[in-house]
Amino acid sequence: MLDWQTQRRIELFLFEEARLLDAGQFQEWLKLYEPQGIYWIPSQPGQTDPLNVASIVYEDHAILAIRVQRLLEARALVLTPMPHTTHLIGNVEAEEAGDGGFTVSAAFVCVEHQGDRQRIYSGRHSYKLARHGDSFRIKMKRVALLNSDGVHTAMAVPL
Repeated sequence: MLDWQTQRRIELFLFEEARLLDAGQFQEWLKLYEPQGIYWIPSQPGQTDPLNVASIVYEDHAILAIRVQRLLEARALVLTPMPHTTHLIGNVEAEEAGDGGFTVSAAFVCVEHQGDRQRIYSGRHSYKLARHGDSFRIKMKRVALLNSDGVHTAMAVPL
């Protein structure tokens, strides 16, 4: 079990990630990732293989950087009007990993507003975090959608 200060610092890091996404500060959000960091949304409940089983999203840092650039250009048709989100994070559970980092799980709800349309996503985030000075960096973020095996339209803003 983690000491309460480390637990709280991890929670605040996750809240900061949510705040950056909601504020549209995507370049700052990308800086939360390790250079080899992965962002993954599996397509099936319990999916453990992102490479041999199709995923909704499986992006390394380079692809995430392209996603961020596309979000900032605002020329993409899917981004007209630009979507806005509210991320709610809770039930954060963290433990030390063998590599000196942390494994973290948190429940989430993300409400996306775009024009007169609203979509709601929910599920659990799983993170592998590395220590980075007084903070952390994301080595892996896995977004396990409650309805991962459902039909989904394009997801422009990260969950």
